[in-house]
Formats: sequence, structure tokens, C-alpha cells
Amino acid sequence: MAESPFRFSPRPNQAHRIQWQEWGSGAFAQAERQDKPILLSISAVWCHWCHVMDETTYSDNAIITRINRDFIPVRVDNDQRPDVNLRYNMGGWPTTALLTPGGEILTGGTYINPEQMAALLSQVLDYWAANRDTIRNSLAEPPAPALSDPQQPPEQASTQTAESLEAVMESIRQQFDRAYGGLGNFPKFPQPDVWELALARFTATGDAWAAGMAVRTLDAMAGGGMYDAMAGGFFRYSTTREWTIPHYEKMLEDNAVLARLYLRAFQILGDETYRQIAEHTLQWANRSLLSPEGLWGGSQDADEEYYKLPAEEREKAKPPFADTVFHTNWNAMMISTQLLASSLINPAHYTPIALTALEALWDRMWDPAVGLHHFDDGTPQLPGLLTDIVHLSHALLDGYEFTGDAVYLERCRELFAYADRILFDGRVYLDQKKPADPLGRFRHLQQPLAENAVMARALLRFAAITEDDAASQRAVRLIQAFAPLAKEQGIFAAPWALAQDMQDAPALISTLVESSHHPATDLRRAVFGVFDRRRAVRSVVLGSPEFLRSGYPEIPLPALYICRGTACAAPVTVPEGILAALQSIFQAAPPGLADA
Repeated sequence: MAESPFRFSPRPNQAHRIQWQEWGSGAFAQAERQDKPILLSISAVWCHWCHVMDETTYSDNAIITRINRDFIPVRVDNDQRPDVNLRYNMGGWPTTALLTPGGEILTGGTYINPEQMAALLSQVLDYWAANRDTIRNSLAEPPAPALSDPQQPPEQASTQTAESLEAVMESIRQQFDRAYGGLGNFPKFPQPDVWELALARFTATGDAWAAGMAVRTLDAMAGGGMYDAMAGGFFRYSTTREWTIPHYEKMLEDNAVLARLYLRAFQILGDETYRQIAEHTLQWANRSLLSPEGLWGGSQDADEEYYKLPAEEREKAKPPFADTVFHTNWNAMMISTQLLASSLINPAHYTPIALTALEALWDRMWDPAVGLHHFDDGTPQLPGLLTDIVHLSHALLDGYEFTGDAVYLERCRELFAYADRILFDGRVYLDQKKPADPLGRFRHLQQPLAENAVMARALLRFAAITEDDAASQRAVRLIQAFAPLAKEQGIFAAPWALAQDMQDAPALISTLVESSHHPATDLRRAVFGVFDRRRAVRSVVLGSPEFLRSGYPEIPLPALYICRGTACAAPVTVPEGILAALQSIFQAAPPGLADA
């Protein structure tokens, strides 16, 4: 008997008795042929309430019989199909969506207990029977994003982006919880992009209030129940305003960006505690999720009873289940963080982990004939998602800056060309390549703000390294296009605001001149650990065409040349000289350039 593609609660349940189908044309064709609504369940292997629903609602005999008889049940793993989740999530996980045979949402919710589900199934069947002629296959047009006029004058576009950036910051200030940190009341999510933005604005403007919001939140998260002080790592969110009681799943994605956030705070503020928290978080990830293949699984399960055990009992108990499926975007995020930790904490430990993962990810997930795949559960699957392209682009740029190996830069160029071929619509990037047989809401491809913003930042970084004006112009147009939507979305537009903030900053270009006999390894690792809103690290080999064009002298070697605009420091030959070089640049920079 073939192994089921579906993953249910690890505790006793009967959810497998439902005749689940995978998302695909077969399920939709059957729904059309049998004239039955679709019951779509979006679950996740780490999701506590998904497990509860498997153990209760989907284990109820009457519910199982009703679903199998009157519906076409489709089950989707959120981590493996973020594209389905983007279009059908009903406010959390599990998502329970009742659809027409054509894929339009009739109704739905999150966790639904057996009694509620019995009533809901009857209501949906009655509604469908009475109205099928008017709603069959009706697919509502989604509202177009509020993208700006591409023909607007540069002055107007600049004003609009500045206003949108300030609107995002004002939204953060308005929703900041002064008593406990974070945003809003409860539940509280960490929202690391928001606090990275606050720290970046502090470096740009000296806004102590922005820094204070970030510090209050970082201290509260690390000092409360969100942070696993014993094993390391952060739980997904807090159920309380005070950060005291978490939801106990741990996600690779969350911990990758939170560890990076704490490292950023260490870089900017110099608080050693933040470095220690980041290191403890990475230790958890490398112990609990890192596979023999050199990549990280996606999550560790929410086992509330385990995490409530005293220290001596937790050490003896079996740890919660760790998912072994690899996801490209999340692994790329973790690679970038591990490279930063290599510079700031321990290069001997983190460098081989990060570079092994970067090679493994490229080898497993990139197929020149097919594209970049999203996940690998034994076989790479689902090519063509924007989220994977943008985050791997950043990891490759980090790999180049950290090692000086131009192969990473060429791979990044290859990814950009791939994205342009399959996702660029002439103005912005779509969330995925157009399916050959679009089902349901896949008839309408999305223009996601967050991923376009991450792409804009990657393009700005690439442009600064390679002096590629076309990449820079593409980034600016992406940022301008989403400015009106960012203004509307407030705190949720923090990724866009980070891109706009980066664009506002003058580039800090660090060029390393080296040879095979005089490598710039120590200088490179040290300057990689310097925080700047728009830092770029280039490597030039003595005697290469790039060196001959550069005008740099042959000695000293190796040497680091740091410039911002027209202000350049004297060549640096030892890592200890970097700080003095930066100070000389910022003091010499004309007004408007000394703001990092």
C-alpha cells in the first residue's frame, strides 16, 4: 500500500478515513462531475489546532461519513503549498474552506468542532442545492492592488514613497504597546520586520523612540514565554499581551529572522545579551532541525506538555516531532543568518554549516530546465514561487559577500533572469508562474507586496555590488509601484518600508583587493559584520579585468577600500582598522551622506 501524502496528528485519530485528495485537477474535475462542493482543509504538521481537529471533528464517524458522501475533501499542507494558503486562508490554521466545484469560497473558518461542523455541512449543502445555477463556477475578481501610476514624475514618486514610509512608521508608533512591547493587545506575534525597520530608522535619523520600541520588544520577547530559555529558539507567538504564554510550535522561518534581528540589534546597539540570544537560537536550530544533508527541516511540533516539564524531566523526555521537509525560502533565510553569525560570533563553527547548506540548497532545489523548487520531501517539488527566488537571491548575495566567490553572484544573476522570464508582468513580480491549468482562485495571480519588496532589496544589493544600473532602476520602480498600497497596509508594509529605507541610504561600498597568495579572508569576514542600511562588499582579484578597471594599486595586499559617495577611507589592511576607516568616512561625508 502506497504511503499517504497526507500528515495527520501524531496522536490517535481517524482523520485518515476521510477520502482526502491532493489539490489538483483531478479533485476539481470530480467535484464538477459529481456536482459536489469541495471541503478544503489547510493544515500544517506543526499546528496544534490542526491536530485537535484531526482528533475531534475529523475523527467523528458522522462527520467522516457526511464528508465522504456529499463533498470532495481536499487536504493541503500550508508549508508545502503557500500558494494555496495565500488564496484560501480563512484567518489561521487549520483553515476549513467550503468551495464551489469551480473553486470559489462559499464559507469557512478555522477550527470547527464536530457539532458546528455538522451544522455547517448541512447549511452549505442546502445553500448549494438552492443556488447552484447562479453561483456555479463564479469566480469573483479580486481587487487590483493600489499600484502607483508608472508614468508619474520622479518628484511625485519620491514624495509618495517618503510619505508612505512615514505612514508605516506612524502606524507602528500608534499600535506600539508601551507597557509590554510589541504591537497591539493579544495574540502577539514577533513581527521581526517591524523591529528591524525601527532599528534601521534609528541609524538613519537618530530617532530614539524607534530604537526604544525595538529594545522594549526584543527584551520582552526574550524575557517572557515566547523564548525557550532552556533549549533555545522562539515559539511562534504569544497568546497573551504580556508575552507569557506561547503557542508552542517553533518554526525555522521565525527563528531564522528572529536570530538575525537579535544579531542586528547587537550590531547597532552593542548589547552582548542580544548576541547570546541569537547564538542560543541558532544552536537550537542546528541541533533540532539540521539534517545530515546539511539543510534544515521546517518546524518543531507544538507539544505543550513537553514544554511544561521541569528541566530535569525535559532532558529525559522525547523532544517534540521535528519536520524533515526542506523549504527553499526558509533554508535561505537561515543560511543568511548563519553567515552573519559566522562574522559576529564564531566563523569556525558557523561558516561550514552555512556554506554547506547554500551548496546543498542550490544542488537540490535548482534545476536549469525546470526552475527553482519550493520544497523537498524526498523529491523537489513546486517550482516557480517568488518567495523562494527572492530569499535565495539574498542568501547567494550573502554567500558572495562573505566568501568573495563569484559563483554565488552568477547564480544570483541566473535567478533574476529566471524571475524575469516567468514572473515579471512588466511592472512587478507575480507570486508564482502561471499554472498550465489554473484552478479556482489560481485564475488570478497575485502581486505580493512583501516578496516584491524583498526582491527590490536584493536588486539594490546586486546593483551596488556590480554597478548594474538596470537592476537599480528595476528596484526603484518596484518600490514606487507599491507605495500607495504600503501606505494603506501600515505595519504589514514593514518589508516595503525596509526596501524604501535601503533605497534612501547612500551605498557603503567595501572593495577587497586580494590574490591567491594574499587572501582577504579575515578582512572580508570582519566587514561583512558591519551594519549599514545599504552596505555592499565586493572582491577583486589582483590582475583580473575587474582589478585593471578599478584603478586600485597593487599594494598593500590584501586591502580593504571603503567608500560612501565621494568620501573614501585610507586602505585598511587589518580588521582592527575598519572602525577608524568608517569613522573617517562619516566625518568626511557631505551633508546627507553621514547618516548611517
